[in-house]
Amino acid sequence: MRKFWLIIYYGFAQHLPKSTKPVFGKLAKKIRFACAVHLFAECKGKDINIEQGAYFGNGKNFHVLGNAGLGRNFACHNRIVTIHGGLMMGEDVLFQGGGHRFDNPDVIIGSEGNLSDSPLEIGCDVWIGARAIILPGCTHIGAHSIIGAGSVVTKDIPDYAIVGGNPAKIIKMRK
Repeated sequence: MRKFWLIIYYGFAQHLPKSTKPVFGKLAKKIRFACAVHLFAECKGKDINIEQGAYFGNGKNFHVLGNAGLGRNFACHNRIVTIHGGLMMGEDVLFQGGGHRFDNPDVIIGSEGNLSDSPLEIGCDVWIGARAIILPGCTHIGAHSIIGAGSVVTKDIPDYAIVGGNPAKIIKMRK
């Protein structure tokens, strides 16, 4: 049954218009949500908005425990993601995990094998700006935090932090 929902999502629903488009936007949002319920490991929110072009692999490593919004062209590669709710994100956000082993300099990098999927836990009430990149070194994004647009996050973010830049640094605390 999972293959059926993957075909429906990636072959059809992923390409439907943004949820804000007049006429078909609200219907597109409902169709993508219906697919997510069948694909995600956990899908507990009643208002989960998955925008046009979002990619989350086969969904087995995706846990959404509350309401959340995945932005247009969001991509998640080699991550085990837990979202606690209240997530809002802009377009083109990337959660990049995994990687290639490079411990032995006598072996070509691509031949040493891959690193395992990396975990990423996102606390409640988080805003991730457009084109932010979350790399494997970041395993926790604290509750009530904001990640500025275009930021490259390489380490964990504490609760209530506003971060930005490359690499992302704390700009100020919200509380």
